[in-house]
Amino acid sequence: MDRLTSDERARLQQVVSLLNNYQAAVESLRNHISMLTSSLTEVSMTIDAIKTVKDLRPGTDILVPLGSDSFISAKISDSDKVLTGLGADVVAERSASDALKFLESRTSELEEAARRAREELRRVEERIESLRPEAEKILNKTRESTRGQSADV
Repeated sequence: MDRLTSDERARLQQVVSLLNNYQAAVESLRNHISMLTSSLTEVSMTIDAIKTVKDLRPGTDILVPLGSDSFISAKISDSDKVLTGLGADVVAERSASDALKFLESRTSELEEAARRAREELRRVEERIESLRPEAEKILNKTRESTRGQSADV
């Protein structure tokens, strides 16, 4: 069997490099999608909590989660005032209905970002699948060449 030509070796290196880069992109996109999904879940839970709290009367006792299944008891002072994060540790006070609108808009943004990331993931996975046959063909030629050499010895 023929050995790999220098062009075939160069192409194999190029294909393997592309496959490695695409695989890294796949991993990055999967992590990004996972973070977006977590953010969507958190926003959804926040929307549900605001909907529940906005109907409570001032003075109502509630449990506020601190994390790690720990809570503190508190009283509602004004159930129509919600502090929403704007980023960079900046918050804005909004009415409960404005906070819900803001968070629903945020949900739409996150859903669109997740849709775009899933589409990009699909495109990168298609590129990987389109390169695999070429890489396998070159690798099979390498294996056949190696077997032919060992049979000659």
